[in-house]
Amino acid sequence: MMADVRKTYESIRSQLAQLGLFGPDSLVMLGAGGERAVLDAAGNETSPALFAGVSAPLAVLTRGPHFPSCDGAGGPLRACTDDMAQMFGARVRRTARPGDGPAWLIPGRGFLVTARFGSELIAACILMEKMCLAQAAAPKLGGLHPLSGPLCALEHAVYLKKYSRNARKAAAGETPGPAKPAGDIPDLALRQAVIEYGKRLVAERLIQATWGNVSVRIDDGRFLITPSGVDYDRIRPEDVAEVRIADGSYAEGLHPSSERKMHRLIYAARPDIRAVIHTHSACCQVFAACRKDLRADGALYPCAGYAVSGSEKLAEKVAAVMAGHDGCVMANHGFVAGGPGLEEAFARAAEAEALAGTLLQI
Repeated sequence: MMADVRKTYESIRSQLAQLGLFGPDSLVMLGAGGERAVLDAAGNETSPALFAGVSAPLAVLTRGPHFPSCDGAGGPLRACTDDMAQMFGARVRRTARPGDGPAWLIPGRGFLVTARFGSELIAACILMEKMCLAQAAAPKLGGLHPLSGPLCALEHAVYLKKYSRNARKAAAGETPGPAKPAGDIPDLALRQAVIEYGKRLVAERLIQATWGNVSVRIDDGRFLITPSGVDYDRIRPEDVAEVRIADGSYAEGLHPSSERKMHRLIYAARPDIRAVIHTHSACCQVFAACRKDLRADGALYPCAGYAVSGSEKLAEKVAAVMAGHDGCVMANHGFVAGGPGLEEAFARAAEAEALAGTLLQI
């Protein structure tokens, strides 16, 4: 077996094991066409027919702790958050014979996901487990509110063509340009702080891959925000985007996060807020998928009405809630928290996820 295939396999196995998403029955497929290799959980080559219809260069059959709760249910799993729609489209079907497609539920065995590059494969596994969690926990909140089929198809197409572009380039070894000397980067300490908190969000499993975003106010007229579609461990200080609060235009950095409109309107509505963190954490997303307020122990995080991700309408709905609250559930999307600094916003987002988990008894 080629050394690079073994290295890729070990990386995938290690990452999924750390997430609790790799077990003794997991299988990993690498390569395409006649050059593919399928390895079992022990790293031995095998040749199951399960991957015969898969043309993607990477695929995994695995399962997480919440898969059994939806294994016996009839019908497909329907996308109930924007990130699920972007990755998988409108639904994930059940079948014993998967073909081409982003994901499948394999009865009695787990879920099979495909991907174009490694970080996408890991993100797909995390999102599938979150779909299983939402299916299991939603009855406690009155049930899911799936997104419409046409909207999901559009979200998926945009993800494949545009949103994942930077991640694909990074996976291919491309860089956005030569690094700048530290002395040529304005507001360097704030940019480094934005990157640091993005990495903390990934480590605490509050965001996955390139979903979620972090921003910090520079002054009354400007803020810094993470770039669009770049893995947090690859962001450089010069990649962090500077956005003007007055009109949303941006100067320094890569193309800013698609949710910069939401951050801009929050800063405009709340001069006291100096940092905003938007998460896609698992338990908060159950509340988002069910369109429910997060309320307990004196804390209240209302649910803002649904609008398409990245849209002005979504920004307006979230900012209207944040005008009177320090955190907000975003219907079919995620959670957003603000604070006088990055540490306070981060703590609020983490506390909201813990509170959601307690209420769901997860």
